[in-house]
Amino acid sequence: MTFGWGMISRVANLLLAVLLTGGCRHAPLQEDVGRSSFTVVDPPPAPPPKSNVESVEPLDRGQYRQEQLIQPATLPVYPARALKAKAGRATVGVHVTVGTDGRVSDIRSSILVFNTPGPFAGDFRDEVEAALHQWKFVPARVEYIDVVKGENGVYYNKVMRTELVESDFDLSFTFSADGRVEPTPAGK
Repeated sequence: MTFGWGMISRVANLLLAVLLTGGCRHAPLQEDVGRSSFTVVDPPPAPPPKSNVESVEPLDRGQYRQEQLIQPATLPVYPARALKAKAGRATVGVHVTVGTDGRVSDIRSSILVFNTPGPFAGDFRDEVEAALHQWKFVPARVEYIDVVKGENGVYYNKVMRTELVESDFDLSFTFSADGRVEPTPAGK
């Protein structure tokens, strides 16, 4: 038995009819419910110290201390216009820079995360930026360590000085209108 274009066309039409009559069954959306979550996309690399003072480069990553988010962190709110239009799930990826004062100093689009396009993409991005500008961090720092001989003859590491540095990393925010929080896998 050979399949010609006529037979293929009939099979395709039959499949299309089955799909169309089966309908689309989505879980009903709850009114005025929206959640968001975030995931760090990629661990930040150890940046070189940024200073006008000549400094000694740290010998290993152990001397670099990453920024630490001070909890609780405000999460973005699902945008009201998008919720009313039942926009569904959305993802926003951002590249964040944290200054030496522990505040977010710059927010750019991430090249590591696919941002959900659509008519409400700007609303989701605005909510992410509003939340991030409220975040506070213990700033990243470089600790310059020297090996010191103690009074009892034992050597130990002593922090000679600490320098606060800018740090940056990527975040992925996931918005879910039905209240579920679905974190985006890191680095994907």
